[in-house]
Amino acid sequence: MVKSIKVLGSDCCSNCTNLKNKIEEIIKENNLSIEVQKVTDIVEVMKYGVMSAPAVVIDEKVKCSGRIPSDKELNKWLS
Repeated sequence: MVKSIKVLGSDCCSNCTNLKNKIEEIIKENNLSIEVQKVTDIVEVMKYGVMSAPAVVIDEKVKCSGRIPSDKELNKWLS
């Protein structure tokens, strides 16, 4: 079961904010208890080896970067 999700990107990245909101909606729709964080500190982002935003990290594993995953992908990762 997923315990934590991080969306990596900059403060001014609208795609990152939209992705975080999308993930929170899916969590709510599925009655899940998962913490979602938006990580904007460049030092923290670099620790994951991510070069493109937005990026999704689930339980400390990078699932994707440089794109917004589909609802289908997100649901699969959260199940």
